[in-house]
Amino acid sequence: MSKSNQIEQNYNRHIRKARSFAKGYQGYARAIKIYNYFEFVGHPHPDYTFDEVRMSHWKGSSERQFAIELMKQMAQLVAVNESLKEQ
Repeated sequence: MSKSNQIEQNYNRHIRKARSFAKGYQGYARAIKIYNYFEFVGHPHPDYTFDEVRMSHWKGSSERQFAIELMKQMAQLVAVNESLKEQ
């Protein structure tokens, strides 16, 4: 399997699991649950990523959009890190 396919599979797996973990929550509370999921699975710096996404996307965006962007960014970072560990 190519490295990009592996990253994509890991990314999609984490998106599904984060959605499931945050099910029933909305807005900022959903973002906190997403943060908790990625902290649990070993995101290397969840505080930093949370703050970066909040600062860059919070202004003018809805809480819903913030949670979506947070999930995407964290899933990408974890997926890449997992693929690097498997080398």
